[in-house]
Amino acid sequence: MSGFHETDSLPSKAALQTPGREHNANRFLDAFIIAGGSFTESDARQLLAALNKRSLIITADRGTLAALQYGIPVHLAIGDFDSVSDAELAALQKHPHFSQTEWIRLNPIKDDTDTEAALQTALERTSGTVYIYGGTGTRLDHVLANIHILQIAAKQGRKAYLIDGHNRIRILTGSAVLSRKHAFGRYVSLFPMTGAVTHLTLTGFRYPLTDATLKSGSSLGTSNELTSEEGRIQFSDGVLVLIESRD
Repeated sequence: MSGFHETDSLPSKAALQTPGREHNANRFLDAFIIAGGSFTESDARQLLAALNKRSLIITADRGTLAALQYGIPVHLAIGDFDSVSDAELAALQKHPHFSQTEWIRLNPIKDDTDTEAALQTALERTSGTVYIYGGTGTRLDHVLANIHILQIAAKQGRKAYLIDGHNRIRILTGSAVLSRKHAFGRYVSLFPMTGAVTHLTLTGFRYPLTDATLKSGSSLGTSNELTSEEGRIQFSDGVLVLIESRD
């Protein structure tokens, strides 16, 4: 099995919250989801570095295999697991790595994806930010779906990020300030999730806007850059997709 092992940089399971089945949102702060898309060793290291005692770790379907590959402890594994056989699933559940993991097997005939189910569960069991890894890859239908489900968190006033090696994506329902110090990458792109975003003003960016309307079907918001220590995004109506990117 490729990848690094627990002795490289993995917090011990004792250093994390012991997995449990109660739905107490105060027990865990932030949630880290590993979905079934692209998940690299670099992603694993980034995730592991961010974990602490109040981190809830959830895998969605094939993300469970990635957690095993990179030695990431898992509190909850959820999905219909249609990508593995019943025998393979049984072997996974008996694997020592998952000795303290809660398993939720979903009916494959359902309205939501495994990643959406994982996100809903994360929102129920935590009170902080949700970070979704493995949510991008070759399946563009799943990528688009995963961008759209970020709205579930936004509607609850919660932050949720879709992260891979080149992108960090979130939904904005109101004004935001980006810091150059904490920027994910060089490029900042904005796209309307709704038909139009009105009264959009960008300050501190290479391409500023003042009281503009960003309409669906336009590439106007693509590949902007911060020119100040802070970039301000202000708008009155609509929902924006914010994508921070690096080559």
